[in-house]
Order: sequence, then structure tokens, then C-alpha cells
Amino acid sequence: MLDLILTLFLHSDAIAQNNAQKKSLNTQLFEQEEESGKKEKSLSFSAKVRAVREDSDGVEVFFEGDKAKGAFTLSQSVEHYAKKVKALEESRKPGGKAVSITADAEKRIKSVEAAASGDSNGDWGTSKLPD
Repeated sequence: MLDLILTLFLHSDAIAQNNAQKKSLNTQLFEQEEESGKKEKSLSFSAKVRAVREDSDGVEVFFEGDKAKGAFTLSQSVEHYAKKVKALEESRKPGGKAVSITADAEKRIKSVEAAASGDSNGDWGTSKLPD
């Protein structure tokens, strides 16, 4: 009889410990989901390019100012890679305009937009009258 009581007691302890472990696992999964949600945030800013350096997978880009510190990467697998690199290079030149950048939390550049030129009607020829 004593053996039966001890067996039931030990069995109930094992079940309680197992339930406690399951609860901690559920909490850990919840915390992991929160952390992964934070990584999905994107960063948007406008800045002038300080340097563009070739990398094995694309280019590393450094920006002037305090908005974007550190190296940002632009992978060759990004759509319209050459056009984006050209916009970054134009911004790097003396007198170049700032570019608008969208990057993820891991500093991978997703989009690059060159600033509009000062003469927005230059393509249509309406800003100057012919002689």
C-alpha cells in the first residue's frame, strides 16, 4: 500500500514538473515572436552618401550625418541593383544630392530613390522659352 502511495506521489510530481517545463517553453516562444517582430521594422531616411565600397555580395554604403551610422549593404540580388548603385554614386560626387533610403533592421538596403533635380519641368521644356 505504501508503495502505491509513493508511486502516485512521485508520478504526480513528474507531471507537475513536466507542466512547468511546458509553460516555460510557451513563454519562450512568445518572447521569440516579439523579438522577431522587432526585426521586421524598417528604417527610412534621407542622407548624402559618404562612401560606396564594393563587397563580395554587392556594395557597402556609408552615409554622412547622424541619422545613419555604420555600414549599410546593398545586395546584388536586389531588383534594379545597377540603377540603385548609380544613384548612390551620383550622391557621393561633390555637389551630389541626398538620396532617400529604406533599409531593414539589419541595415540591408531595400530601396534607393534619387532626389529630384531642381528643374522639375526640364524634361518637357516648359521652364525655358525658345529664342
